[in-house]
This record gives sequence, C-alpha cells and structure tokens, in this order.
Amino acid sequence: MRGKVLAVSIILAAPIALCCAFGWLLYSPCPPGELSIVNDTQGVIDVPEDVREDANNLALEFFGNNTAACQRFVDNLLEVYSAAEDRDFLLIFNSGGFGRKTIGPEWGTVLEGIEGELEGLAYTTLLVVYVRTFDGLLDSIKEIREQSFFYPSKAKPLASQIDFLTEHIESIRVIVMGESGGGILANEVMEILEVDPQVYSIQTGIPFLYHGAVSDRSLVINDNGITPDTVSAGDLWAIFRANLGRLPTHRPEEGHLFFEYVRAPGHIYTWDHPGVWTQITSFLEDNFGSD
Repeated sequence: MRGKVLAVSIILAAPIALCCAFGWLLYSPCPPGELSIVNDTQGVIDVPEDVREDANNLALEFFGNNTAACQRFVDNLLEVYSAAEDRDFLLIFNSGGFGRKTIGPEWGTVLEGIEGELEGLAYTTLLVVYVRTFDGLLDSIKEIREQSFFYPSKAKPLASQIDFLTEHIESIRVIVMGESGGGILANEVMEILEVDPQVYSIQTGIPFLYHGAVSDRSLVINDNGITPDTVSAGDLWAIFRANLGRLPTHRPEEGHLFFEYVRAPGHIYTWDHPGVWTQITSFLEDNFGSD
C-alpha cells in the first residue's frame, strides 16, 4: 500500500516540479550585463561624489541588497565613465548569438571602419562590448528566452547604463551597435532612449520575426549589397537549400547561424561589403560631419 502511495505521489509531484522549473526559467529575472572596455584599461580615476552616488543607486535598483553584485556593477560602470569622460563617442557593440564577450572577424572589420570614419572626422572614440550573457547553462537558457521575446528584461539595464553615462558626460554621444540578435537588443534600447538626442544606433542582419519601430537616429542594414540576407528576409527555403546534403561544418567566413555551423546565405556583414561601408559612411557624415 505504501509503495502505491509513493508511486502516486511521485507521479503527481513530477509534473508539478517540471511546471515550477519551467515557470522559474520563464519568469526569473536576468542579471544586468556588463560593459567591457576593448583595448583601453585605466581603471577608475577620481569620480565626483554625485556620480558615484547615482551609480550606487542604479546598482541598488537592479541588485537590491546583494552587496557584492552592487559593488561589481558600480566598479564596472565607473570604469567606463572614467575612460569615456574625455572622448567624443562611446561605441557599444552587442554581438549576435548568446552575446558573450566576443567580436567576430566580420563585425570586427565594421568596428574598425566606424572608428576610422569617426577619427577622420576628428573625433575620439571608446569601444566597449556589452556582455549580456555569462557562462553557465541557466544564463544561456535565459538568453534564449529573452531573444525569443525581444529582450523584455535585458534592454532596460543597458539603456539605464547609457542614460547614466549621457547624463553625467554631457558632451558624449553614444552609438549602440548590434548584429543579428544583438541588433534586436540595440533597437529595443533605442526605443527606451527615444528622447535622448545623444544616442544613435547601427544594426545589421535583424531576424525577420522582429518588427520593432526604428528611430530616425538609427541605421538598419539588412542587405550587405552582394547577397540578400536570408535571415532578415525570412527565406527559410534558401537556408534549407544551402544546408541540404551536407554535414554541419564550421564555416565562419560564410553567412551562418547556430554557432557558425548552419549556413544562412547573406547573413554576414563586413566593412568591405558595398551595402555596409557606403551606408554607414553616409550615416556618420550626415549626423556628425558638420560639427
């Protein structure tokens, strides 16, 4: 009798436990990401007390009484503040995929091109990568959830950090950049910061399922000028044909999905692509060439 009761209890408890786990994964909050400076490390220098206080208040908003997490957030934000204080532009890159601390070889050329164009216009720049997903299975699952629903939780922390920086560095302008899923995040941030004239955006290869409003301070490129982007166009048949009869192989030099193993024709953007450098150059000159 006891065995039957135990079996029934397990049968009843198992789906409840699965539902609870699924609910936790679906609704549990995502930790804010971090701004990681690229090739420029100077640490936190003298920071005005009101700036430090605002950084602490922002950390409390996201982490509450978690002292260690708050301190890490404040240190990271103030390090970027210190490095950006004497620059004209802060460039924030959001990578595709899971959004870890990576700049792929394709967008690496785009970033070099953007920095070169701004330097040609006599501006100074600071490049940072926004790390939105940390190591670990749970963080990866949360990133899949966030991207599937167009970043309902992850856009606000990045927007808040940008708002902090533009508030305390009045002369700086920020360009939020992103490829593929990172472009979705960049556009969601632009929607939050719609009224902030210091913030601009450049996005490439936006997946076809996303239809967010595009700011007049944003440039969205969904065609590299050589091959139409099958991911942005939703051409699933072309993607299927490109992978038919072949084993998944690592080919980062081609348009790709899923850790660069699945071909996606046209879903690749480099500075050398005519649809990339021409549009970005015009965008930068139109918005900043007359200053």
